[in-house]
Amino acid sequence: MAKAHSFDGEIDKARLTLGNAIKGMDAANATLGRHAREEARFDTINFPVEEATVRETVELLDRWKSMALSLVKELDLLTAAADLQHRRLFDEKAGIDTSGLLGRSLSHGHVKPSAIAADLDALLSASAALDMQFKTAKPALVRSFRDCEAHLVRVIERRQRFDSDIEDVQSRIDVLTSKIADRRGSLASTRAVDIRADLEAEHQALLAEQDDFREKERALQPVRASLQRLIDIYAELVDILNARIAAVNAMAGKLTIDIEQRIALLKAVASEADPPLPVIERPVAVKTLIAAFETNILAGQDLAARKTRADDIFIRRLEPHLLASPTSNKETPEVADPDA
Repeated sequence: MAKAHSFDGEIDKARLTLGNAIKGMDAANATLGRHAREEARFDTINFPVEEATVRETVELLDRWKSMALSLVKELDLLTAAADLQHRRLFDEKAGIDTSGLLGRSLSHGHVKPSAIAADLDALLSASAALDMQFKTAKPALVRSFRDCEAHLVRVIERRQRFDSDIEDVQSRIDVLTSKIADRRGSLASTRAVDIRADLEAEHQALLAEQDDFREKERALQPVRASLQRLIDIYAELVDILNARIAAVNAMAGKLTIDIEQRIALLKAVASEADPPLPVIERPVAVKTLIAAFETNILAGQDLAARKTRADDIFIRRLEPHLLASPTSNKETPEVADPDA
């Protein structure tokens, strides 16, 4: 079984990755917010830098999600091992015939209740640290998603105004093109000098006006193109942020139920131990989890059914490929790429 220190490295790496991802989200949002202002200019935008910032942020979010997913699954697997060890205190054959990883890897002998309790304390300590990351990640993701979406809406509205202006200019150019063709036809069929002079003057005026509108169109197109490129860059970020919020909800929901399971199992081991387990000083984070469990009158009720629902949401959201495998064993979850 795992000891507390065995999770420290993984959790620290995940925490650092999440912190960097949040910094990236904040930087991307600040930049997009500047572009969304009415007075913003687009001729000095460094698109490669902005694309790289968004791409790096997305990669950090994906990396953190993968780390968190692996931790949730690893903690669940080790909890199942502790539960099996607890059952073996009363039925030494429990799990021996299981074809999965737990049945093969656990020894057939008894594990002392004190050792099971120590393992559960280690799992709860890791759970508390991971739970704190989810509580940090969710508000950061929600805030970033809402801000980014709001900024993006303003950029889209501005691009739509440019679309309208360009369409208006192009319509005027089309009208002038028709008038210019008409004047040219009249010039070709008119022999009177004074009439030709007037028609020529009108023709030149129409050409000049057409050139003015074409120049306006040329001035509008680069800004419109810049706005569209910004939309393409940040619309992807908005979609990814929304998906990551859903992923955090699923992981946090499962972890919450799994924490209940660990505390309930710890209490069962402690109540059944003979002689009684020695009193130990637990980390504040673990004591907080246990206190919340003890003050919640619904804690532990329908735990198996609620865990099944949470696991189902977790799999459907993060590992849908497992749903296609009817032979998949819940006790031996396969650590896979969540984006596969």
